[in-house]
Amino acid sequence: MSEVIIPEGFVEARYAPFSTHVGPFHYKRETNEDGSVSGWVGLPLKDHHIGGNQRGHGGLLLTLLDEAMGMTAAINKDEAPVVTLSMQTSFLAATLPGEFLMAVGKATKITNSVAFIEGQAWCGDTLVGTANGVWKFLNKPKQS
Repeated sequence: MSEVIIPEGFVEARYAPFSTHVGPFHYKRETNEDGSVSGWVGLPLKDHHIGGNQRGHGGLLLTLLDEAMGMTAAINKDEAPVVTLSMQTSFLAATLPGEFLMAVGKATKITNSVAFIEGQAWCGDTLVGTANGVWKFLNKPKQS
């Protein structure tokens, strides 16, 4: 498999054991025209991301959407920790080995306790999935 080009602005980071194991993921923040901030998460599709049909595994697409949408909720509320309450996903097209798979979140409403987020996932220039969901804000851990 040839080397996958990482789109401009994405930076590899290892924030949590699960996402590091699955990825590692690359992250990007983008300020929207309305002043809100969107979180992007992506990774090059490698052999261990491929399902039995020689396409990217659907669970990976769900994971990227969840990560990007949760990141979007958190960064629009002072980096508050979040957990996913619900997420509905539509699969639109196959993801292909050797491509960069990425997802982005867009906040549609932020309250004191929850965030409503829409997401899109892209493989190259192809829209491969969409999602919407609700994330709950948690209290930040106390500093000792």
